[in-house]
Amino acid sequence: MNDGDVALIAHGHLQRVLTARWLGLDPSAGRLFRHPHPGTLSLLGTEHEQPVISAWNIP
Repeated sequence: MNDGDVALIAHGHLQRVLTARWLGLDPSAGRLFRHPHPGTLSLLGTEHEQPVISAWNIP
């Protein structure tokens, strides 16, 4: 897969599991993230080559 941006539209539960995995956590750690509201934007990114949550639950 080539490097680049990816857009994902998904159910909130999947988003929380994906976020946990992005951060290198166990999928069950997704329970620690607030459930995103419908129609909001969350961004995963990197800083200094480390995975981060750039934005979460932005209307």
